Amino acid sequence: MNRMLYIIYGIGADSVGLVGGITSPIAAVRGNIVDMRQDVLHGLFTIYLVVDLGEATVPVKEFRAIVDRISAETGVKLSIERYTPTPRGVEKKNMLVTLVGKDKSGIIATITEKLGAYNINIEISEVVAREDIFLMDLLCDVSSSALPTENLKTAIREAMQAIRISTMFQTEDVFNKKKKIILFDVAGSFMDALTMREIMIQAGIQRQSVSIGDPEEPELAFMHATASLLEGLPQTVIDAVMDSIEISKGTHELLQTLKIMGYKIGLISNGFDAFTGAMKTRLGLDFAFGFELPMDDDAQAVIGDLPAGLMKPLDRPGIIAKILKQERVDQEDITVISDRDIDCATTPGIRLVFNMKVMLDLMNQHALSRDSLTGLLRSFGIPKG
Repeated sequence: MNRMLYIIYGIGADSVGLVGGITSPIAAVRGNIVDMRQDVLHGLFTIYLVVDLGEATVPVKEFRAIVDRISAETGVKLSIERYTPTPRGVEKKNMLVTLVGKDKSGIIATITEKLGAYNINIEISEVVAREDIFLMDLLCDVSSSALPTENLKTAIREAMQAIRISTMFQTEDVFNKKKKIILFDVAGSFMDALTMREIMIQAGIQRQSVSIGDPEEPELAFMHATASLLEGLPQTVIDAVMDSIEISKGTHELLQTLKIMGYKIGLISNGFDAFTGAMKTRLGLDFAFGFELPMDDDAQAVIGDLPAGLMKPLDRPGIIAKILKQERVDQEDITVISDRDIDCATTPGIRLVFNMKVMLDLMNQHALSRDSLTGLLRSFGIPKG
């Protein structure tokens, strides 16, 4: 068969129906699309097609005119060039490299320079960076590298650890991604400092009432005292506050991308489980853990007067071990993103917008006392002093 390969590529503003608007006219003249890559980056539509015109019903000159017409009709600026494939070796050896960590400049340069130094060819790469979280998948051909696979993994892992980025590898069945888990371990409060400060001003709450005054004070003691502030608070009031929380657009995009890339997602928070459970449902998380807040099932209200020892500390290593066992994955397949060991002005990955008006209205209606509002402000994680 006489193959006449051409590559068509272009960019434009994204809209519904672009792929069909581009491919249908090509098919109408029997242009055979043998490869295609298409993506949308921040509203920018990009497309690459390799088209075989060997059996096309029009000559190349007329086909170029068709491509120009497609550009005019779709608004996508398309170019067309003759394409001669470069023969590839049959001994290809694939390795999928996944990078996860706090977003910063230089991550892509670091990994690509390291891969290039070992003669590793990047064939497909995908990056998402939202809400201070960086995630990258690279499908690589390592067949030309002189290093054994395990040595390669060690060299890449050490280079990325130097900039505090976690690295995961998959060398078998790379087109069927293995199960991976990302766990957000958030010690601080999910409420931003400005919103919290304004609520405290309007409600007459002192700063020292909300945050840990002594850095040595155990988290458990702080949350035990928080529960006492919530004594008798109705479940309906808690639900009203939880329902009023909005999820940032960047968080939705990040979590959606993580799920598409095959991740299971979990949350550990120094907040109460009434909060983490609500966020698990709202965000579609697979796991969520927080301090247990006892509820009176009959009264449907918080039991805040707790005897010593009833509230248990958060066993983070135990939680991770439980997830690993439940999901049947190895330690290297779970990435923990925490605000404990990185400088975060806001919570990493998951950003929430709290409705100040709802809380203050509940206080004005005497559904929330000053103490119970103080307890709520301490329930979304421990505010920094």
